[in-house]
Amino acid sequence: MGMEQTNSNNHSSDNMPSDFYSFSPQSDRESMRKTKAVRVTVCAQVTGVALFCVGLVVGLLIGIYGFNGTGKNEAPHSNQSPTLSKSVDSSGNGDSHSFIDPNKGASKNNRANNRNHDRHEHGHSHAPKDDVGSASSTRDSQRSHKHPPVDLHGHNHAPENLNGHDQDPADQQEHVHRPKDSHGHDHTPVDSHGHDHTPVDSHGHDHTPVDSHGHGHTPVDSHGHDHTPVDSHGHGHTPVDSHGHASAESHGHSHAHGGHDHPHSSSDSVLKSPNIETTLPSTDTGLDEWVDDVACVPCKWTHPVDGLTKLELFAPINSTEMIKAREALYREGIITIKPGQELAFNESYVQSMYLFPPNKTEALAYLDADGAFPGRYVTVMVVEGASEEPQLMKYKVGPLEGDSENITAIPLLKPNEVPFSHRPYDAIETREVIITVMSELNRINPMMQESFDSRSPYIDMSIMPNGPFIYNGERTSRWTAGLRGIGDKDFDFLNVVPLNGLVYHGGQDPSKWRVYNIFYLNQGPFNSVEDLYKAYKSTSLYKIQYPKGTRDLIKEVTFPKRRLSNPLRPNSHRTGTKTVEPTGPRYRMKGHDISWLGWEFSVTTSQHRGPAVFNVKFRGERVVYENALNDIGLLYSADGSGQDNIFYTDSTFGLGASKVAISEIDCPSHAAYIKSVMWNPVAMRGSERLTICIFEMDAQEPLYRHKGDDIEVGMRNRYLVARYPTQLGNYDYLIDFQFHLDGKIVTTATATGFIQASYLNTLSDFYNPKDPGRTPFGYRVSNDIIGPIHDHTFSFKVDLDVVSEKNDFELIHWKYGNVMDALRTVKKENMKYPNYFFHNQTRFVEWEHVQNETVLDIDSKHPKFWTFLNNNVKNFWKVSRGYRLVPMHSGTQNIENDHPDAKHLSFTQHHLTVTKRKENEQYVKPIYNPADTKDPEPSRKYVDDMVDGESIENTDIVAWVALGFLHIPTSEDVPMTTKVTSGFTLKPFNFFDTTAVFDMPSHAVGVNKTVFDSEPEEEPCQYIPLSVQG
Repeated sequence: MGMEQTNSNNHSSDNMPSDFYSFSPQSDRESMRKTKAVRVTVCAQVTGVALFCVGLVVGLLIGIYGFNGTGKNEAPHSNQSPTLSKSVDSSGNGDSHSFIDPNKGASKNNRANNRNHDRHEHGHSHAPKDDVGSASSTRDSQRSHKHPPVDLHGHNHAPENLNGHDQDPADQQEHVHRPKDSHGHDHTPVDSHGHDHTPVDSHGHDHTPVDSHGHGHTPVDSHGHDHTPVDSHGHGHTPVDSHGHASAESHGHSHAHGGHDHPHSSSDSVLKSPNIETTLPSTDTGLDEWVDDVACVPCKWTHPVDGLTKLELFAPINSTEMIKAREALYREGIITIKPGQELAFNESYVQSMYLFPPNKTEALAYLDADGAFPGRYVTVMVVEGASEEPQLMKYKVGPLEGDSENITAIPLLKPNEVPFSHRPYDAIETREVIITVMSELNRINPMMQESFDSRSPYIDMSIMPNGPFIYNGERTSRWTAGLRGIGDKDFDFLNVVPLNGLVYHGGQDPSKWRVYNIFYLNQGPFNSVEDLYKAYKSTSLYKIQYPKGTRDLIKEVTFPKRRLSNPLRPNSHRTGTKTVEPTGPRYRMKGHDISWLGWEFSVTTSQHRGPAVFNVKFRGERVVYENALNDIGLLYSADGSGQDNIFYTDSTFGLGASKVAISEIDCPSHAAYIKSVMWNPVAMRGSERLTICIFEMDAQEPLYRHKGDDIEVGMRNRYLVARYPTQLGNYDYLIDFQFHLDGKIVTTATATGFIQASYLNTLSDFYNPKDPGRTPFGYRVSNDIIGPIHDHTFSFKVDLDVVSEKNDFELIHWKYGNVMDALRTVKKENMKYPNYFFHNQTRFVEWEHVQNETVLDIDSKHPKFWTFLNNNVKNFWKVSRGYRLVPMHSGTQNIENDHPDAKHLSFTQHHLTVTKRKENEQYVKPIYNPADTKDPEPSRKYVDDMVDGESIENTDIVAWVALGFLHIPTSEDVPMTTKVTSGFTLKPFNFFDTTAVFDMPSHAVGVNKTVFDSEPEEEPCQYIPLSVQG
């Protein structure tokens, strides 16, 4: 690969920390090799000085030869006197070269000159990619083929020689091209002997981590040794940004630290390794200029990723595992098509894949007692269209970690338990449904143009299907039409028009699907679009006509961007506040296992159910085995044939089918990202995305504080966040798992995005001309639309293991009464009134030990504490150790059992359901519609069926939590609903002996300003690329 000259920002040994040059003892041969390398470096430095003295000769040599004339053991020359040091990559695959500028870090007198040398034009450097999308290795660059590097936009960024001419990588067979920073400095890490310690994988690919700005930050220890983690297959894991790019910073510059460079790899090439990807924060402090009056020291920055030491139990199924499962199903004849073949409903294909939860007993044996690995299995939903009797079948496929020949597929449903007509939506069917409706509306395009200012349904309209359900014995969905408020960029559900109906999409032949039961301005139903058009052309139908230009006005109003007609708020053009990590992250990551200041947990996600954390421990003790989002339920009420009583259970559509997180919006710039994989039924493979971000949050408030006359104490409230952003149709959600210093776990669910609107029909009986802005179903919020009332209910499965699985559930009633009422809670006979009470009226608590499975609701008039206790272990004060579940304020579902969809929404009926844990009661409801909703099989149960009176004393119990909010949209919800949050807290309840934060540094100042303790403070420092990692 080609090499370009840079002004190195490396520092001479006089200005480096001593430990940067220290090495762990190795073999004599290794010591000799290092000594030899030092000698080569010293000789090269002397040579550089000599050549500098004969500057005219140096300039002539460079002008003639550039870098192309530099041999393997020759030092290139420049007016900066860089020394050539030989560096060996961590795999030992040959030599590479890098430059060190000994002037950097010199005395103050030389700093001004050094800064002048620093100010070079930007050196764009993008390593050429090989045929698999990875940056070409050194061996690749030795081929005779020429590969001028280009960036993602197709711009040529071939490295330049000293004369400013492009250098062809093929001309530099012995040199590795190194990227430069904004000053043209080379940031290749080398040790004191000139050895490069950049990791490469078994294929010769470099997996140097990069931060959110594209800066490379290969972790090295105090000896300069690289500790970049590899997975169980030996593959390195390159951190990437939230867009999936291992990309250069905003100027297009890569700061890769050696090895085979990937300064601007695409997300496709980066996302080949299974499981984890991390976006590392920028450690650039902005101190590009030396500050003479500050004693600067190297910033210490900590890399958060450690190598895996055990097989991961809870990590999402990765792409490789998905392919193994797919191939196993094909071998057994369960699926009938392979990649490259066209999907059809008369074929058998994989609809979705997600992790099959390990048996808890086996999992705990593996986690706690070094027991056998339970195995990795995947749940596979297969649409068996090629079967004699088409159906949906669910399989358990695995084990996936062994040889493919040992993989088996075990059916998890009874034959025809879920008929073909009862299967959930998938992307293939949804697309066909939308096309079917649009093609029918296109047949009456003159009406569409006149009524809705639409050029064509295919261009300006969106179709919102809702279903599927069985209507008159047929697989059916409701549909509503709307104008595209954000053009061809996306579908939105905001700008609905008064046109809706039903679509039959049963059977396996889409040509036989039909659109019927059509309503126009609530007039109908019409059995076909022809019938509607005939009525429209007659005088018997009320008509609507949107003015010309309506579609453009809607786009202007709908697209969420700053209105240029509005003046900017004062100072809004300035950069806002951001949180930084002065020394790098304090959390550690091993695959999907996270640790932070006493907390340990595994984070994962499922394609249908969404995110979850498993095996949550604090200070080495497990408090939660599983905390998992299970479903989100929504029920709409509106005045419109296509909008009334629409309901959604989002697990059907895929809570885990997430898009890539929005950098610095969903997650801060210093966040790390973890990769998850979603099955793509069309491509028949996994689609990998950076969906979960990990970061430490500074709440900018005290966790505790006290200030007296002679004392002030406190601690800043910081906590770790595992965040999962996702989008389903019009709504966007953020699910947070927060881990606090005092042992709390806070789980929140936030909704934002577009509302789903309904049309404001002034011909309706519900329209009141005297009060035109309100209806019983919602307010007018924009042009001709109402924000229909609806709710959001988030359902979580919380399997608490307070110290162990043997737990009890206890209610604490907060009561009011007289003194004798309080006395009766502890004494039943021989009671005597205690006359020392000043008043007879008092408040007190009463404990209720719950023996059997139960349901509970929040009752603000009669408060209850929900506590989960381990009565087998006590704290120092002889009190059972426990955790309390504290719900945030929540809306309450008020539909009755006579509602047609009450069964599907049964999990929204109660805020808390407590049941005995069972392996076959994994979820709050099925994602499909069983032919018989009263099927006694536990795996098909809804949560209300799980409450059957079993004992929950001293056993493994599960809390099914359903919390949310009622939403009456207002004009402030257009175009965007700003965040609305609900959730719950798991709070230590006598779990500790004292406040659980005094093993952390804190602010403590006593009498006479005596400082007893203080939180760590950031020291003034100069960012030094080589000495920063440690």
